[in-house]
Formats: sequence, C-alpha cells, structure tokens
Amino acid sequence: MSHDKISAAARERMARTGEPYAAARRAVIREHDAASRVTESSPGTTNMHDTTGNMHDTTTTQGTAGAQDTTTTQGRQFFELKYRNEGLDRIGLVMDTIAGGGPGRSGAEVDANQIRIRVPGFNLDIPRECVQSAERSFANLHGTSGVHGGRGKWLVNGAQDGLVELTLAPPCYTSRSLATLARRAPVRSLTLSLVDPDGFINQVS
Repeated sequence: MSHDKISAAARERMARTGEPYAAARRAVIREHDAASRVTESSPGTTNMHDTTGNMHDTTTTQGTAGAQDTTTTQGRQFFELKYRNEGLDRIGLVMDTIAGGGPGRSGAEVDANQIRIRVPGFNLDIPRECVQSAERSFANLHGTSGVHGGRGKWLVNGAQDGLVELTLAPPCYTSRSLATLARRAPVRSLTLSLVDPDGFINQVS
C-alpha cells in the first residue's frame, strides 16, 4: 500500500472517527496488514526452519539501483541512512566511514518496541509510543550535512533528499557524544535522510 494511499485512507478515517492523524494512520496500516496475512508468504521472503523447528524471516528488499537498503531479520528492520558522494555531503560520508559508519552501517533499526538510530556521533533509542508523527520533509537544508541540533530539534543526514521528520513526545534523550557536547540531549524533532523514507514511515507509523 503506497504512502499516498495510506495518507488518503487515514484522512478519510479521521473525518469518520475524529481520531488524530497519527492514530488514524496506525489503524489503517493495522487493517491493511491484517488483510495481507491471508497470504502465507510473499515474493522475496524466505522462511527457514532451524533444527529446533523455529522459523526465521530472512526478507531483504532491494533498492532501485540494486543496493540493499532495507533488511528484515527476526522482527527487526534496518533502514540505511542516505549519503551523497558530492559537495559538502562527501565530507560527512568520508568521516562517517572512517568512524565505522557510512552506507550500510549508519541508519535506523526498527522493531516492535523501539527505533534505534545509530550514526557516528549520534545514538538515540526511541520507544515506539513516543512517535507522534513520521512524515516526509522537503526542507531546503542549504547544503547542511552531518549531525546538527539543539533545543530539541536535530538533523542527522548524509544527503539533501530522502528526508523524514519524526516528532517525539515525550522527548527522547541521546547518548553522550561529541555532537551533544558530552550531554544527554533531548530530542523532540528528528530529521533523517534515508534510502527508503516511505518504507520507514510505513513501518513506524
């Protein structure tokens, strides 16, 4: 179900029930998922049984250029941070790669309970119930790249597009790092650049 169709269905439900947008969106996605379960397996999914009879999901989704941008393993889904190897973004790409991050390593891991943001210089654990909204952002960043923030609003990006803005309440707190001046900084708004922004929004909404 596409992001546009989910948004339209959520707004229709809002008009019908009076629910907030975030609650209506979650309900639409739950209903869609329930309807989808009538099919036991889907293309691109391999269910493997180990010697104890437990089943493991080893789904991978390929990006448009053939690069792996989303990986699902045992209920956890990883969404890559998007990097651009041009202009000022190239500096962030090189620095993150040296620090152990970069393409395929930096990003957001999502499971049933938490969203974990793991980028060099910025670690944040977000309980799912704290996510008030997750929406595409088309803000003009004016070339800004890396980890920047303060007063509760943070930008973590390696590219100028693929942006998703999370609104959090109550605020969540980062781990201590150089980017946060060795403090546990509050986060009320977080914008990320992602390879698969729509997939991430569908997963966390």
